[in-house]
Amino acid sequence: MTLPLQITFRNMKHSAEMENWIRAEAEKLETFYHRIVGCRVAIEVPHRHHRKGKPLHIRIDLTLPGKEIVITREPVVVRRNLAKREKATASRTKPESLHSDMELAIHEAFKSAGRRVKDFARRQRGEVKNHEPLLVEA
Repeated sequence: MTLPLQITFRNMKHSAEMENWIRAEAEKLETFYHRIVGCRVAIEVPHRHHRKGKPLHIRIDLTLPGKEIVITREPVVVRRNLAKREKATASRTKPESLHSDMELAIHEAFKSAGRRVKDFARRQRGEVKNHEPLLVEA
């Protein structure tokens, strides 16, 4: 991977497993557009006392030639789904489910980044349709 990647963890311990997920997702971005100049990823837990709400903030800053793309994700846990998950996974411990939520949040953020990079690449190649100008009779 030639993409310069900077990963920052805020209000949480450094996790090698999470860093590997981020690196794998960042490598996928290079398949969409090979001229990405830089990628900065910030993972933040806003405060530790929440059980519901926004468990993880993700910010991805992509630097492309002539443009910077910023993706922010703040996933919201729905109470119904949380109750179903707790019943279905009563034998699992909370850290495992938290890790799967984190992996899903990282994947969704990079999926959005991939769409934005694909759109940028299409515009650079000139594959975006231009509308014909309207002729106005005077």
